[in-house]
Amino acid sequence: MVSDIQNSIIIIGGGLVGNLLHLMLESKGFTINQFEKTSKLKNRTFALSPSSVDWLKFFDSLNDISSMKIFDSTLSNSVTFESDDIAKPAIAFMANEKDFNEAIEKTFKKRKTIEEIPKDYVIKNKQDQVIIETSKERYKSSIIIACDGVNSLAREKIEIKSTKHDFNQTAITFQLKVKLDNQNEAKQFFLKESILAILPIKKDLVSIVWSCNSQFYKKINSFDEKSIEDELNLTIGDFYKDIKVVSKIESFPLTMNRVESFFKDRVLLVGDAAHFIHPLAGQGLNLGIRDIITLEKIIDKKGYADIGLKGFLRKYERARKEDVAQMGFLTLGLNWIFSNKSSILSRIVGKGMSMLDKSKLLKKQLIKKATA
Repeated sequence: MVSDIQNSIIIIGGGLVGNLLHLMLESKGFTINQFEKTSKLKNRTFALSPSSVDWLKFFDSLNDISSMKIFDSTLSNSVTFESDDIAKPAIAFMANEKDFNEAIEKTFKKRKTIEEIPKDYVIKNKQDQVIIETSKERYKSSIIIACDGVNSLAREKIEIKSTKHDFNQTAITFQLKVKLDNQNEAKQFFLKESILAILPIKKDLVSIVWSCNSQFYKKINSFDEKSIEDELNLTIGDFYKDIKVVSKIESFPLTMNRVESFFKDRVLLVGDAAHFIHPLAGQGLNLGIRDIITLEKIIDKKGYADIGLKGFLRKYERARKEDVAQMGFLTLGLNWIFSNKSSILSRIVGKGMSMLDKSKLLKKQLIKKATA
């Protein structure tokens, strides 16, 4: 017989991953208490992999990307990845954060109000349960699942060590209204001082993720909207016409975080709290969704009554470590290669891109990894 404590789960984090996790666990019959820190929706756009979209099912406000074209700093060498290479209708699907969150909210049947959690909360572990204490309340559960982001307070409180790699880059995000020749093709430019990703959202509207080195960021950060439009025209004016900034411009520092363990006692880290990678591959949210999919598979396969048990958490960690490590290594390597200012390396990269573009087998393998 499953006890009330075994059936009770605490989720810390009210973002997309926390809410999707809530939906999944609720569907399995668990009772959920969800807490969040103070946060606001940002004007972000996500590239969801086909496997993520297959699992989501309920979300249909998407723009499918059937091809991705990647350019080197000279703009003369490029690689084109196409969905036809893997016999799928798309290699990615673009989702706006606001639309995504609204779709999640509509999916909840009996949505409890997410409580705001004070910073001074305390986590206490016992053999068969874990407790969150605030100055006013005390909550018991079988497990706490922390989805509270890259700067996870829960991770800090339970003293799981993390290693941060600073890319010395800042990502700038905003939306552009442009004239598009191909609504279903994304582009990425590996420039000398930045990496510029252009992701179509809907007709004549694209999302920009511009990863800039520190010097270039200082320059761009001093620009007004007209100056940014002029800068973009110099770089991508041959590909996009009538460029116009149509959203708030936001920025955040780029780092990569690795944790020494995904769990400690009865507290599990999921999403950015467990792994945070460079956005150049567009895999951050997909990794978080794959975390949830893995949890669901282990729950279904093993039929655990108590998912806070160390045996369950070890199975989960083993199942996720390789995928997370591979994606971190891939983004770290790509960023180093394309950010290196060596003229010799630049020529090698240019030739390598030309060779890769001609190899259907290599492209197929790379797309399969990115769309897994």
